Amino acid sequence: MDATRKPPSLRTLSLRVAVVIAVIVGAAGAVYLVWCDGAEQCEVETKVLAEARTLNKQMTAAWDYIDDAQTAINTDKDGSYDFKNVYCAVAGKGIARRFTQTSDGYVIRYVRENPRTGTDAPDGFEQRALNHFTVGGSTEYYEMSETNGAPVLRYSSVLTVRNNCLECHGGPAGEKDVTGFIKEGMEIGDVAGAVSMVIPMGSYVREAAADKVRSVAFFVLLALTIAVSLSLVLRRWVAVPLEAANEQLASENEEQSNFLALMSHELRTPLSSIIAFTDIWEKSDRVRDAEEERLVGKIKESSSVLLAMVNNTIDVARLEAGRLSLQIDEVDLVDVIGAVFAVADPLALQQGVALSKSVDPAIPVMRTDGEALRKVVLNLVSNALKFTEPGGSVAVAAQLDPAENRVRLVVADTGCGIAPEDAVRIFEKFARAAPYEGCGGTPGSGLGLYLVKGLVERLGGEVSVASTVGEGSVFTAIVPLVVGEEGREDDGEDSACR
Repeated sequence: MDATRKPPSLRTLSLRVAVVIAVIVGAAGAVYLVWCDGAEQCEVETKVLAEARTLNKQMTAAWDYIDDAQTAINTDKDGSYDFKNVYCAVAGKGIARRFTQTSDGYVIRYVRENPRTGTDAPDGFEQRALNHFTVGGSTEYYEMSETNGAPVLRYSSVLTVRNNCLECHGGPAGEKDVTGFIKEGMEIGDVAGAVSMVIPMGSYVREAAADKVRSVAFFVLLALTIAVSLSLVLRRWVAVPLEAANEQLASENEEQSNFLALMSHELRTPLSSIIAFTDIWEKSDRVRDAEEERLVGKIKESSSVLLAMVNNTIDVARLEAGRLSLQIDEVDLVDVIGAVFAVADPLALQQGVALSKSVDPAIPVMRTDGEALRKVVLNLVSNALKFTEPGGSVAVAAQLDPAENRVRLVVADTGCGIAPEDAVRIFEKFARAAPYEGCGGTPGSGLGLYLVKGLVERLGGEVSVASTVGEGSVFTAIVPLVVGEEGREDDGEDSACR
């Protein structure tokens, strides 16, 4: 856990949950509203179309009644034929005209191609309907339209020639029928015309809008009820336990920091004392045999290794806990590498490894954390020496990249190298490369390179490795010349104990 990120408070968590719920409810409401609009339009069309079909059946029934009663109407009591000028078309048009006059917004009329009177001439919609019927389409045709800005349904139903129609519209074509009009020579089943209706939709639209308002209000009420219930449940069963867990983690983190401080004083100080005592012993004038010198040398070497491991462990823990602050100052890279070589030279000499350094003189004084930079170079050099056999070499180079205002630190060795599958994870915590035949390196704790990566990234840089098994490795750390002074506050530990 990164201690620099303060766990969210219960109020913050509740606010986040409320925002998420609000977004979900808003998105669901928008989808529901779109669905309601579509459903409303579909419902209005269904209802008004049903009314048009019902009205059409009524008009057809009146037409059929007059058609069926033609013989009775035109036959006197004595059985003689006397045309009364009352037939289906006249009756249908009369009923349609009266209905139109007494109904608000409704219009019913009969139309046909080549009309016998001007009142039968079709408009644009009616002509499309007649064309539809003529080519053998369905027996009805309709469109949603507007009249005087109000929504209406334009509906039309086909009228076909039946047996009784032939007296006026059959053959022979060109002769006059009993009404005085010219016969068209039609046959049974031909399209004689169409009944045309205009059905106002205003009442249906208003009813559907009212239904939509009620539906949306119910949805909003339901959504708010669910949101409040969910918020209370999350607060009771998630947020409150999570806040308690965060408090426990914060307490454990404080205990960890205290433990690190204890390690700093209780482990590093004795180890430093052991190394100091061995230095005093080595510089004394007392005569001692070779075995005694070997044993004391081993004590010093083991103590130095253990001290390095303790230092890395503590630095890693402090880095992860956010308590390893940057101390930005003016730093001469030559001094940093010199301090590393003061420690690494004796180790290289003892192992029979050639250790060299090269610093680009063009590198200016850097604005960075010198101690962090020293730990980076020291860990890379120590790692290279550990896995380089006697007779091999380790070279440290510092190069200036003026275009990017950064420095490239390269540590190259002729050691046993790293396999590709290990190279991709070598900077992970506790990751160690597998031992290879002929490689005499002593496995470490797996924290050195992890610490290097963490420190380099804290300095605003990056680290990488290129390696070939049996030939050696090249570690490259790229750091900026100037690091922003964002260093966190230190934990108050005496830097002299480092």
